[in-house]
Amino acid sequence: MNAGQLNTRITVKRNSKTADGFGGWTSGETTVGSFWAKVEEVGGEVKQENGIRQRYVDIEITMRKRTADNLQNNDLVEVEGSTAQYRINSKYSADLDFMTTLKATKVD
Repeated sequence: MNAGQLNTRITVKRNSKTADGFGGWTSGETTVGSFWAKVEEVGGEVKQENGIRQRYVDIEITMRKRTADNLQNNDLVEVEGSTAQYRINSKYSADLDFMTTLKATKVD
């Protein structure tokens, strides 16, 4: 893969819990980092559950292997120029060209 194809900026966030001073927990999101990647929409569907129609969009993110090694399933991805968040479902490495492909689904 040509490095020029990594032309989209993504921000990766992770859900985290921190202890508050009263014996409880506060949950929030921490930013893992901002990276260059190739992002492509690969599919989607409309499902109806409990009388509510929801649209699911699947994307494929290709990025450098060393960068993707720090990412985990269930991390949240925000694509630059979009307000949608995507949840990482799976990742697999392509040893050729030292790239990793992530599959993610839009979170509503």
